[in-house]
Amino acid sequence: MYHHRVKELGIEPVDQSSPIPLYQQIRIDLIAMLQSEKIKIGEMLPTEDDLAQAYQVSRHTIRQALALLESQHLVERTAGRGTTVVKPKKRHTFFLDQSFAQQLMGMGLTPRSEVLRKRVTIIEGTTPESLSSKKGSQALELIRLRFGNDITIGIQYTTIITDLCPNLHIHDFRVNSLYDLLQNHYKIPISRIDQSVSAVLSDEWHRNLLKIRDAAPLLRVHTTAYLDNKDPIETSTSYYRADRYEFSISQNY
Repeated sequence: MYHHRVKELGIEPVDQSSPIPLYQQIRIDLIAMLQSEKIKIGEMLPTEDDLAQAYQVSRHTIRQALALLESQHLVERTAGRGTTVVKPKKRHTFFLDQSFAQQLMGMGLTPRSEVLRKRVTIIEGTTPESLSSKKGSQALELIRLRFGNDITIGIQYTTIITDLCPNLHIHDFRVNSLYDLLQNHYKIPISRIDQSVSAVLSDEWHRNLLKIRDAAPLLRVHTTAYLDNKDPIETSTSYYRADRYEFSISQNY
C-alpha cells in the first residue's frame, strides 16, 4: 500500500507559541489533508516517527492527535502496520443534525447571534466561487457574530440562494438557526455539505469583533451545502476563537 512521504504533504512544524494545543494543531492540519484528499481513503499516514520529526513534537503528541482522529472514525491504527485513512461512517450527520445552536446547547451553553449584516442581493462575479454556477439568482447575505452564554465564539459570513426559500430575510437570525429554517420551515432537503478547516491568524477586524489580543490564531471553517440535484444552496466561512471552540465531528450508529 502506498505510504505518503512527509515532503509530499508539505507538513510544517507546529506553532509552539500558539494557544492552540500542539496535538490540536496537528489534528486540524491532518483533517485538512484528508478533506482536500492529499491523503485518500485506503492510504496510510506517515509513521509516528516521521510525523513527530516533521511537526517537531514528541511521539506522545502525535499519538494524542491520531487518537482523536481514530475516535472520529477518520483513521484506523493497527499495531505493527501503521495508520490508515478510512471512509467516515455517516459522514454528514454532524452537519445535518448538529447545527451551531445545537452544539452549544449540547455543551450547556445558551446560543445567540448578533446580526451585523442582512442583505438581499443577486449572485454575481464577486460572490463566493462555490456559488458561481448560480449567477443571477437571488440570495441573502448574512454576517453574524456568534455567542455562547454571552461569550463571543466566532463570526460567520453566509450567502444563501433564496430561489427555494422566499422571504428568508424576514426571519430573526438572532435566534433562528439557518439550517433549521431551510430543513423544517422550507422543507429543503440538503443532501451533502462539504467542509474544510484551517488555522489562520486574526486580523484587526476580527480581533476587535471577537475581543482577542494580538494576532491570535483562529479556526477558519468553510462549508458549502448542496441539494439532491447537486446544486449549491448555501456557503459560509466562519472564524472561531481557538480558545473557545474546538472543531469536532459527531457520528450516529
